[in-house]
This record gives sequence, C-alpha cells and structure tokens, in this order.
Amino acid sequence: MEPPIDEAFLVAIRITELEQDPVRGAFDVAHLCEVHRRIFQDLPQYQPGQFRPPAPTHVKARVLESLGVRYYVPYAPRNRVDAGITRTLSIRNPRNAQGMSLAQFASYLAQFYGDLDYWHPFVEGNSRTLRTFTRQWACQAGFVLDWGLSKHTEAARDRLYIARDKEVLARAFPHLTEERAMMTEDLVEYEAYVMLHRFRSYASLETLMREWTTRAPDRSVSKTRTSEPERD
Repeated sequence: MEPPIDEAFLVAIRITELEQDPVRGAFDVAHLCEVHRRIFQDLPQYQPGQFRPPAPTHVKARVLESLGVRYYVPYAPRNRVDAGITRTLSIRNPRNAQGMSLAQFASYLAQFYGDLDYWHPFVEGNSRTLRTFTRQWACQAGFVLDWGLSKHTEAARDRLYIARDKEVLARAFPHLTEERAMMTEDLVEYEAYVMLHRFRSYASLETLMREWTTRAPDRSVSKTRTSEPERD
C-alpha cells in the first residue's frame, strides 16, 4: 500500500520553484491561472488553473487557531467572478505602483489583495496562489512583500486571517450597520456584522502590508527563502 500523498509538501515545492522561476506574464487572468496551475499541478482534485465551477454561493468556515473562534466568510458569487477579477487585474497593474512611497504602496496593495480575495476564483488554493502572485506583482512594482512574516505563530496567522476576512466581508456586505444586521434574515450577514464589530480594533490589511513590505534593492525578481508547507 502506497503512503498517503503529502499535499502540503508537494505544494511547498512548487511554490519554491515559482520563487526561483516565476510565471512570465502580464499579471492578467491568464497569469493568475498559470500560477495556480503550476502550484497545484500535482493535485488534479484542485482543478489546477481553472476557476471554480458554478454554484449559488461560496462560503468558507474560518476557525481562528489562537482564539478558538469560528465564523463564515462569503466570497463573490460565481457569476460575478470572471468580470470582477478581470477588471481588478486590468486596473491594478504593477507599473501603476512604481515610484510610490511605502505607505502609498501598502494602501494600494491592500485594496488589490482585498479585491482578489473577495473574488476567490479557485475551488481550493486561493490563498497560496494569491500570496505567490502578489509577491511577484510587488517585486515588479519595485517592492519586496514578505508573506513569511505571517506564518510564525498561530496568533500571527490569525492576525492575517482577520485582516483579510474583514476586507472580504466589507465587500460582501458594503455599508453594513447594526440596524441592518438586526433586521436581516440572512444569518451569514448577521454573523458578518458580529465578526466585524468584534475584531474592529485588530490590525487592518493595510497595516500588515506596511509591516511586511520593503523597497526592493533592484528590479530583479526577489528570491526568497524556501517556503514551509502551507495549507491555506
């Protein structure tokens, strides 16, 4: 009997390969799909390089490791993904970010990542794909984005989850107020308000981007240290 496949290890190898030899492309939809395909090429069940199939909803249960808190994150409906992510990638080109200050870039990148995360185009592996894609994107803009700083402890990982999920929920339920939350019959919308209210004082995604980004010493593609196995 063959031993079970260590999916996280296989993916970590592919991510390391992409750090050494990134996808060449225009940072468009085809580029993003190729990053996903190369990361998950050994795992056909992840549908490498393909957007998730049609479904009425796409909701993920989040469990925060350090806090033991559970909540749900609703991503964009499938019928909005293609147009939405195409537009996001067309207006957020790394050339537009060249010459920005670190503060400007952190804000720009946080908005970009928040949009991509909300579209959540793949059935699995969105986080690993977006980290790899935005690392290369930042490098082309003249910055180094070190996602490794988000993985050292359970608390550090949860800090990123909370910051990301607040961005997604703000896009899923724009202008969500307490009054609206109290009147809704949508449990996910109500829980979104509870989550946003509970974690309102936690660091924003923009704050984290400021912490993890530095200006690149040159315009070559950054070669970062080997990634640890990732599962998100």
